[in-house]
Amino acid sequence: MTLQPPPPARAAANQAGMSLISVLVAIVIFGLGMLSIASLYSLAVPAQTANQEALDTAAFGNQFWAILQASPQVVPQLGAGVTQSYTSASASAPAALQPWLANIFSTPSMMLPGAKVTITTGAGADGNPCDVSNPNAPLCGVTLTIAWAAGKGGGGARSQTYQYQVGF
Repeated sequence: MTLQPPPPARAAANQAGMSLISVLVAIVIFGLGMLSIASLYSLAVPAQTANQEALDTAAFGNQFWAILQASPQVVPQLGAGVTQSYTSASASAPAALQPWLANIFSTPSMMLPGAKVTITTGAGADGNPCDVSNPNAPLCGVTLTIAWAAGKGGGGARSQTYQYQVGF
């Protein structure tokens, strides 16, 4: 006894529901894939913002070093063995630093959120105390610390510290 295949009309009726289920499963899998991509994107954007802020501090550190090289008189204006902190472009800062501070606190493309700049003058690389007796050739170590509130979802407060030697 051999089995006869079902008539064509009946075979099509049996498989009509399967193609609908296949389409629905494909839509669910595609939707889960899109949700995964959205989740990864939401994690990547804050990390990229935080990294950009850290790169901006490197640019500020280089600008500060250029100011110290071009105008070593800034160190005696800050004082020997002192710490100065700025949370805005302050008129109390030495004139050579004011445009640089304005970049940190006011320029929209470079501004760091909740920034605080701390400049400390201290002993130089030779271990001797900071000497500002000759305003044109101070001998000091200078520490620059830039602290900021990391961008949206970037992980809280961050800081970057730079060490410089002036007059050696």
